[in-house]
Amino acid sequence: MRSNNFLIGGIAVAAVVAWITPAAAQEKKAEPAKAKAEKVAGDIGLLDTEKNYMIVVTKDGKLVTLDINAKTKTTQLVDTKAKMSDVGLGSSAQVEYVVKGDKNFLTKMIFVPAKGE
Repeated sequence: MRSNNFLIGGIAVAAVVAWITPAAAQEKKAEPAKAKAEKVAGDIGLLDTEKNYMIVVTKDGKLVTLDINAKTKTTQLVDTKAKMSDVGLGSSAQVEYVVKGDKNFLTKMIFVPAKGE
């Protein structure tokens, strides 16, 4: 009789562990993965430092809207640090960005100032 109680208890513990383990595995999968940086190159079509966004026009005419913030790394091609306010319309740029939800966030930009700047 006593061995039956141990057997039933062991089965109960195994059932609880089997029931909890998949739930714990699903919780780990729910964590968002770090977004991979995308790259795009083209001309700066619009830069709004007050509303913190810019638009890059690719060579094939595609418009890519990017949100900017204080963490955005900006480098002028002459390999000096630059600020977003140093970028002018018509500048040629290579940018990296990450997609978060339905927005593209600019993470890094290398640009050549437009002629005449």
